[in-house]
Amino acid sequence: MLITMLQAQGIRECLRHNIPFAIYVLPGSDVPQFMASLPDDRGESHPGIVTDGADCFFISRFASDEPYMAGINAVMDEAQVIEYIASHPDVMYDAPCERPYLTSTRRVSYDEAYRNMTRRLRKDGGKVVLSRHEALWSGADITDVADEYFRHSPTAFRYLCFTPETGVWLGATPELLLESATDSGQIRTMALAGSRPTGDGTGEWDNKNIQEHEVVVSFITDTLASHGLEVSAGPLGELQAGPVTHLYTPITARGDIHSVGQIINDLNPTPAVAGWPRQLAIAEIDAFETHQRRCYSGIVGVRTGGKLRVYVNLRCAFAAPARLDGHDGWVYNLYAGGGLMPDSVLDDEWEETGRKMSALSLCIPDATPSPLQASFI
Repeated sequence: MLITMLQAQGIRECLRHNIPFAIYVLPGSDVPQFMASLPDDRGESHPGIVTDGADCFFISRFASDEPYMAGINAVMDEAQVIEYIASHPDVMYDAPCERPYLTSTRRVSYDEAYRNMTRRLRKDGGKVVLSRHEALWSGADITDVADEYFRHSPTAFRYLCFTPETGVWLGATPELLLESATDSGQIRTMALAGSRPTGDGTGEWDNKNIQEHEVVVSFITDTLASHGLEVSAGPLGELQAGPVTHLYTPITARGDIHSVGQIINDLNPTPAVAGWPRQLAIAEIDAFETHQRRCYSGIVGVRTGGKLRVYVNLRCAFAAPARLDGHDGWVYNLYAGGGLMPDSVLDDEWEETGRKMSALSLCIPDATPSPLQASFI
């Protein structure tokens, strides 16, 4: 296991008392880091990323949802939060109001959204990212699910967190939005768009995926250049994320960085998770998707030791404790999306989202699809 016994106890105690916490593992590492902090007087949990630059974890919603940054400040580690709860055994904070969906996205709803989006794309061009979710129930401990997912995603940014504003989220995202150290004058990011099944040959990528990727590269480089930075895009390559392989271009920018926060706002969301033109794509997502994305395709990350690491929240799930047939467990909403282009094929897009969700679903033992009879605890 990656998650230690003490960390697992800290997670369970925080979940039992609704104390904001996060446990995360950086790409290439096998050492989880835990942090927790108490809600403020309004029952909210805000990270210090903007106010004081302190070590923290943060998570936000997708652009078209409420623009809100929640998070955890590194006030307590796992031992300290266990000690705090032991000395305050009756402490109980408010549970989140939002709950996962008990039904998955219906294929007929997805097909209708696809038709509406591609009708405009084939007339005017551009790109729109269409997402869907899968509802599952499992009696397994979510800490064990997280540990399994962490171990199977070594190159991703992995996390399990809870805040009153967002509820519980679990993810392993391969996509870096921005990395920058304090006063370094350098930003590192990537374009990650275009996908095909891992192991599906080594031949040339099709035109649809190449064009989809080029849209993202252009957007990111233009956005960074608009801040007066010197931008350099590396060679086109591939990045494997479990059952899916993506086209990948590393991008760096150097210069006088006046506001990292403004750069993040300008980059987020990229066409990789929304589309292009961006505001039109977001409007179509609002109009045609039949679910709220919540924190899926928002941002998630950490500030530690003066370095800011911001990721796009992909390969993730929203979860809540629930009871089914007299057994306690968890309901999960797994999210995934795919970029629609004028020459997209409906069945290919549906199957792509299924592959993206499979990495997490395979880590949830004895999962029951669409748990309509489940009741939240």
